[in-house]
Amino acid sequence: MNPTFDIIEYNGFQLLVYRPWWEEGIVHGMTLRPPSFGGDSLLAIAPEFCRAMGVSMMANPRQTHSDLFFDARSVEETLSQVSPERKLLRFGEYDAVIAPCSQNLPEERVGYAIATADCVPIVLRGSSGWGLIHAGWRGLANGIIGKVARALGESVEAAIFACAGGDVYEVGSEVIEAIGSAASYRPGRDGRYLLDTAQTASQQLREIMPKQVVEISGICTILDSRFHSHRRDGELAGRAITFVAPPTVSS
Repeated sequence: MNPTFDIIEYNGFQLLVYRPWWEEGIVHGMTLRPPSFGGDSLLAIAPEFCRAMGVSMMANPRQTHSDLFFDARSVEETLSQVSPERKLLRFGEYDAVIAPCSQNLPEERVGYAIATADCVPIVLRGSSGWGLIHAGWRGLANGIIGKVARALGESVEAAIFACAGGDVYEVGSEVIEAIGSAASYRPGRDGRYLLDTAQTASQQLREIMPKQVVEISGICTILDSRFHSHRRDGELAGRAITFVAPPTVSS
């Protein structure tokens, strides 16, 4: 594991965190097993998780492996008006969210999250906000990373959390062709390829913003049973969420 990441226990939940942000006081991270944040489990666990993370609710899009993102910077006030008792706001069909840098009302603090189980969870930090991206191979192919990075504006840091690793994640040639020149891969068995999704995401980011700091956790969700993996567990797999709770500031 990259030493700039750490696995911690925080108020009853295990989180993979990016150490520089955590030491700065940014509440964020990727959840570990056993809790699942997929389907009905998400509704059941949302109240407890929100209390533990110090937010009034989690905003999580309905993900469809698209190239669409939701810009919450312009609608923070709208999100904050949702009843805190609801604890979970599911909205739209997007595979990324751009969240504001900070929030004004501590009692209505919103956490923003995306769900994964092998796909690449990416958190971008920019001068104008936070970008959270869910990118499976389709996301890597359809350019969602670049779209969010450009919409975020000047982006200074990127943290790529646990995802399917390049030693075991087998794909066909059509996947490599769909992703294009940024694909990081090597030959696998029977004419297939081993795709390193985290390195591919990193390469796409560096092509857009060559001076950006990009850190990869180095954890493979397929091999590390502490994480949810659809490739390993099939339909029984749960989901992790990767989230950021932008800090509150005085008005």
